Amino acid sequence: MGFSADRPPIHSTAARPLRVLVAEDEAVNRMAALALLRRAGHSVVTVEDGPSAVAAATDPTGDGFDLLLLDLGLPGFDGDEAARRIRRQPRLTGTAPRILMLTATATPDGLARCRACGADGLLTKPLRLDALETALTNSPTNAAPDDGAAFDPNAIAQMRDLLPADRVGALIAKTADTLRQYRTALADAWNGGDPRAAGAMAHKVAGVSGQYGCVALRRAAQALEAALERDGLAGANATAALTRFDEAYDPALAYLDRQTLG
Repeated sequence: MGFSADRPPIHSTAARPLRVLVAEDEAVNRMAALALLRRAGHSVVTVEDGPSAVAAATDPTGDGFDLLLLDLGLPGFDGDEAARRIRRQPRLTGTAPRILMLTATATPDGLARCRACGADGLLTKPLRLDALETALTNSPTNAAPDDGAAFDPNAIAQMRDLLPADRVGALIAKTADTLRQYRTALADAWNGGDPRAAGAMAHKVAGVSGQYGCVALRRAAQALEAALERDGLAGANATAALTRFDEAYDPALAYLDRQTLG
């Protein structure tokens, strides 16, 4: 989804490698993005939080970046705040990098934040090279088609093409462990009456599960986040969304566990 139509396109083929900064707090997503972008021929630096993103993007001793990929929800301060601080730097005037926000769930609130922070566009996770290429040429960016299937085997197949088998297995196992931890944290937030924290965990689940092909869980997490943003913990919508979320969780974990044996 493009925001700016007046920025010149970036021709991001391997023949014209880009200097890319990726700000992503989820280790499994960060490593996947690193592998994808390097495979496409780009030079990549990764950071894990908002302050580090601003420091790297505005470092006067560095070579600078052509492209910043900033996760909307970052520790320290969010990606949209990082984008605002980067845009305010005088030394970047006239040579400002392209900024694309990354988000697992394009809620109305998230879209508004991305538009207001000075970003050039938005990419919905999981990160896909074709969607990135489209965004950089100022064409409309669309998420991958959703055919209603529970799983997308192409997500992990692509990783197996890019990385050694043992590394892929380790990433998948770490992803399953991460999702188990997030499920517990979301339940604690729900039971503690904290819809904001529950919604934040649903957002994290959507990002991680989508990157590794668990699309039914991603859909359920996106729906739960939207219901919590709209209605809080009260009402039938949030309760029904939580039920669908729980129903999708065990099949997703079983799928990932099977992939570690593949």
